[in-house]
Amino acid sequence: MPDDNHKDLIYYSHPLTQLFLSITLESRTVICCRVAPLQKAFVVRMIKNNIKDVITLSVGDGANDVAMIMEADVGIGIYGEEGTQAAMSSDYAIGEFQCLKRLILFHGRLNYVRIANMILYFFYKNFLFTIPQFFFGFFNGFSGQSCFDDMYITLYNMVFTALPLLIRALLDQDFNEDDGEDISKLIPHSYYVGREGIIFNLKNFLLNILLALIESVMVYFLSIYMFAQIPISIDGYVIDFTMLSITQTSAIILVNTFYSNM
Repeated sequence: MPDDNHKDLIYYSHPLTQLFLSITLESRTVICCRVAPLQKAFVVRMIKNNIKDVITLSVGDGANDVAMIMEADVGIGIYGEEGTQAAMSSDYAIGEFQCLKRLILFHGRLNYVRIANMILYFFYKNFLFTIPQFFFGFFNGFSGQSCFDDMYITLYNMVFTALPLLIRALLDQDFNEDDGEDISKLIPHSYYVGREGIIFNLKNFLLNILLALIESVMVYFLSIYMFAQIPISIDGYVIDFTMLSITQTSAIILVNTFYSNM
């Protein structure tokens, strides 16, 4: 008996399979009647393996839809009269089929926007905090000493920049939820953002890294230049390494906070 991989190769190379796939691609809607659970999963697998850069989604409300839901990239289960097997096997569970429209076109898009912005912000704030330590190596003879106190390094991600990151990941939205009642009106100017990767792409990633590089250079060298011109504070204290570290850390947190509100 051939294994599952060999069976798939046989099925995909079968002329009827290729014919069915060609008809599917030329149609807006394909209805498969009286289909077995494994055949449902096979249809999803056929689309996944034959169309490049496709994301499949399966929706079901019964135990006979579990294989199809698990085969798709995104599986959605509906709590219905047939039990909870589909909902328990899915990535997302909804109470009624009418919730699917809002889940995909509003919350799905909003989830992409939040995660994309959060990831870009995460890389930005860590590069902003790390790059000054690289330049400090040229001033300390590459001894390995950090220009920031250990306490600041520990609290930077845990306390100082945690709140903006959580806000972007959980609460950030570019339009009000009430505006999403008529989702069809939002598709032309908003839904393509996730489909075409408008936010999270290589260009935006490099721009954020470049911005972090420029701002970290400004914070580090401006503070060095300022303290070199004023060796004694207004209180009569000699400006030392600790004061320089506190100033640079405060400036980085301030710049980071302004960026998070953009």
